[in-house]
Parts: sequence; structure tokens; C-alpha cells
Amino acid sequence: MERLEIVIVGAGAVGTAMARELAQAGRQVLVLEQNPGVSRGENQSTRNSGVIHAGLYYDPQTRPLKARLCPAGVGLLYAFCTQYGVPALNCGKLVVATSEQERPILQEYLERARVNGVPAHLLSGDQARQMEPQVRALAALHLPTSGIIDAAALVHKLYALASNAGAIFLTGTKLVGVTPRPEGLELAVTYPDGAGDRFLAGRLINCAGLYSDQVARLVDPASPFRVDPVRGEAYKFYRGKRPELALRGMNVYPTPQRVVTAQGSYFTVGVHLTPTLEPGPGGQAQLGPIVTVGPLNRGVDSKEDLGGEYLPAGQFHQRVREFFPGLKQEDLEPFQAGIQARLVGHQDWVIEKSPQEPRCLNLLGIDSPGLTACLALAREAAARL
Repeated sequence: MERLEIVIVGAGAVGTAMARELAQAGRQVLVLEQNPGVSRGENQSTRNSGVIHAGLYYDPQTRPLKARLCPAGVGLLYAFCTQYGVPALNCGKLVVATSEQERPILQEYLERARVNGVPAHLLSGDQARQMEPQVRALAALHLPTSGIIDAAALVHKLYALASNAGAIFLTGTKLVGVTPRPEGLELAVTYPDGAGDRFLAGRLINCAGLYSDQVARLVDPASPFRVDPVRGEAYKFYRGKRPELALRGMNVYPTPQRVVTAQGSYFTVGVHLTPTLEPGPGGQAQLGPIVTVGPLNRGVDSKEDLGGEYLPAGQFHQRVREFFPGLKQEDLEPFQAGIQARLVGHQDWVIEKSPQEPRCLNLLGIDSPGLTACLALAREAAARL
């Protein structure tokens, strides 16, 4: 049986970033990915809004990893995109208040930004309209480090760099069993043709996203973690269709709204407007004609529930019309559905060694802003091996 130093499960943004981090440090790395190809599968890394988050939303008391690693990841990500030619645009973000009741929430988040080390500026409504004339706001927070990125291109570049550094990727390969041995972890896998194989791993890193809870249970059947799938849907419109739709290219978000659950309360980012990218002259990324409206989230039974009917367009229109009054419901067309990993009972990510098997490092519930923080997450996890 072949012995390997490190096996990573999952080749999304975090898994490929992890593979690059370790392979470039001279470690022997094998990556298992159940989808048919890296950046071609239906997963969180390829079906999301592509927003680069500044790090505003995360309370360091209840979500310390997100509060620390998202702002750290922003700078790493922009530098990476510049160095390796990954399409990205530092377009900024407006978080807008449309009522007097929302002004105190903006003040609260301005203080949150200061604590998290996130650049942020409080604007008047007139100042916000100078940035985005078609947006209605009484006040707004401006987050200059926010942006957008081609997520699939990012994953593919991380994959290429990891491969060039010696990492091996096995796609269409599913981990189906883990047996602890004194000399390592015996991993059982299946290939697309139904054949099986076994490897001996010195370390196992669980970056399986939506399926990270299942991988954790392969290592420890008593693992308490459960990932529930949350389907997020988005519509789109064309910003050149009418003058009142002509956004200049910023991310535009509503004031966060409080959500109360059995585990406590938190603020949700809400349905927002996100520009898209297209290739420009010389291959440089530039704003595309499409703006997306979403996501609107709902719990689903399956982690692969990407088909079927979308929620009605009116529900999306209703959530943005207060701050984007020029949009009509008939402007909206279905754009994309994605599934996000929501770790039950946890607002923050979990990065920890399996209590029963310390040779396995679990990265659980890596939902938003995991894409933004992927490089910082890889550094954090590598330090915990």
C-alpha cells in the first residue's frame, strides 16, 4: 500500500489553497476530489457571487475566525490575483441605510470595522449617490477593500500552482473509508469506473466543504458536526438596459438585519447587488454587463439541489427596491443557484484536529467568506498540522 505524507479531501478554493501552501513548502501532497475536474464541479467555490468581502460582518466575540481571517485574506487575495493574473476588481462596497431606524446599525458596524481592522467610511446619502447615482440611501458605509473575483479562475490557478509544486490531484475520486493504523490512516477510495484503491496517509486534511461532516464521521463515527445545505438563488439584470439601471460597478448591500435563532442572534447581509466581470482589452478584467441580485437563501434536503424552480422574481425585487428603485420586476432573469455549507449550531468556522484521531485536521462549515479568506485559511490550517 502506497504511503503518502498528506492527503487533502476537497479541491475547492480552500483545498487547492491548502495544497499550494503545503506543496510549495516541500510537503508531499495528494488531493482527492469527487467532482470530475477541479473548478468544473458543482460546489461552493464555483457557484457563488464572487464577492471579495472586506470583513465587516463578523463579530470577533462570536465569529473570531471569520473576523480575523477574512480581513487578513483580502490583502493576500488581491496580491495573489495581481501576481498570477486572476481576474478580480477592487470595486468597493456600499452598505446603505434607507430609513432612520437603520442609521444606528451602520454606526454599530462602523465600530465593528474598526475593531476588525477593516477600512470603512460613513457617508451621507449625497456622498453615496456620488459613487452610485442610481442608489437611494439616507446614509451608507463605504468599504473600499471589497471587490469581485472570478472564483473558478482562482481555483484553477491554485490548482496549477499546487500541481507545479508537486501536488497530485485525483479527480472523480471519493473517499469512502478511513481506518486508523499505527503507521498512518488507511484511506479507501473509489474511482468513477467503480474500481477501488487504498492509501496510507500520515496526515488527513478535511476540506470537503458541504461534505466535510461526512468525512469527519469517516474518521470518527461519533463526530457531532452536521452540515446542513442552504440553497442560495440569484437573479440578474443588464445594467445597460435603461439609465436607471446603470450602476457604476460597486457591490451594493442593504443594512444588515438581525436574525434570531436558538443559538443566538446575528445580522444577515441581505439580498444585494453584485457586478460581474468580463475580459477587457489586453486580457485585463473589466465590468461586465450583468449585475446579480441575491442570494435569497432557503434550507433544502439535498446537498446537490441545484435544479428545479427558482423562488419568484418578486421576492428578489421586493428586497432591493428600497435602495435601488429603478429596478422593475420584469428586468429580472434567473441567474444561478448554489449550495452553501451551514454548520449546525455554529456561527463560525471550525478548524480542529479530530479528538479521536489527531492525525486528521477538520475544516468544517467553511461558508462565506471562505472564498475571500482561502489563502489565510490555508496558512492557518498549515500552522495547526
